[in-house]
Order: sequence, then C-alpha cells, then structure tokens
Amino acid sequence: MKSYQILIFISLIFLSCQSCENKIEKNPQQSELYQGILPKTEKSKQSLVLTSNALELVDQITGSSNELPFGTPQSQITEFINNTLQSKAVSIGVNTECGAGPLKMVAWSNGLTLVFQENNTKNREPKTDWLFEGWYIDGIKEGADKLTTMAGIGIGSTLAEMQSAYIIEVKKTSLGEEFSTASGLYGILDGTGKDAKIIHLWSGVSCSFR
Repeated sequence: MKSYQILIFISLIFLSCQSCENKIEKNPQQSELYQGILPKTEKSKQSLVLTSNALELVDQITGSSNELPFGTPQSQITEFINNTLQSKAVSIGVNTECGAGPLKMVAWSNGLTLVFQENNTKNREPKTDWLFEGWYIDGIKEGADKLTTMAGIGIGSTLAEMQSAYIIEVKKTSLGEEFSTASGLYGILDGTGKDAKIIHLWSGVSCSFR
C-alpha cells in the first residue's frame, strides 16, 4: 500500500480532535468489578495482550489473565494500561466526525490507541462517562510490534503467520489490503503475498473511512 494511503488512514482517526479532560468520574459498581486487577505497586509484572473485543492483562510469572472488556470505564482502563506499560498516555482527544459518533482517543507512545464512546444510558450517572469500545495499533510507532495476540500475531506478522493462527478473509478496500476474522480482528497488510506484513491492527469501534 502506498505511503500516502497509510498517512491518510492515520490522520482520519485523529481528525478534528479536541482537548478533553483526563479524569472521568468512576462508577462505584464498576470500580468494585475491576478492583484488584492490578496490584497497587510502582512496577507491574503484567503483560498486555490483544484480543478481539477486549484487552487482557497476563501475569508474567503465573500466566493467569484478567480481561479488560469493552464497556470498561475510561478512568479505570487507562490506569491499568499506564501501570502495565509503565508509561502514561501521550495524547487524549475527541474525534467528532466519526460515523459512530464522537469518539475519544487515548494514545500511548508504542502505537496503542484506545477508543471510547460516551455512555448515554438514561439511568446512569454521570451521563458523560466514556466507555472502552475499541483498540487500534499504529504500526509505524516504535514498540508497536511488541503488542500481540495470544497466538503471537501483531504488527510485522506475515499473512502466512496470520493464516496459520486464524481463519481470515482478505479483500482490497480503499484502505489497502484489509483482513478480518470472524471473531473481530481487523488489519491492513503492506502487500498481497504470503510474506506481506501487518502494518495496522484493530478491534471494535473504529473511525476508519472506506
């Protein structure tokens, strides 16, 4: 795929971003649900794993895992990711021109971006909560290749490796050579052959324009 197509794809995700507050009030019931997923220590021994419709925190010693599903409040999941990556988010903004409506994007320096939608449930307070509904890996960022699925698939994996781990469909779209799995993983390849590599990867709600 041509370089300018990649740049257009990336820029559309963050188009019309506006500054927004980092802090979102936590819902007490949600806090109890996720309390204890990460130890309150300065150094975490958790690894971040990509999954369809979620992220997982995997203990590097025991191998036990905890899922961070779509629907998790922004204030909670960003704290978990900050602790796991030992790095705070480098940008937070709202894209108001997405087909799914306004989306908040929280991005880290390693190419990980979490996508949030406003919670408009009538009986929920506050109504301005932002809930985790998607993730995206920008393959041009340093360290992006270290984020993988349980099967070891991530940025830099080849089409052959992807096909050995998942049943996928590949088709040419305006974004390039786009692939998808039935479980909800999506991505872009840099070519058409078996050696073509994944350059972008995402799941859930996105702001892709085709």
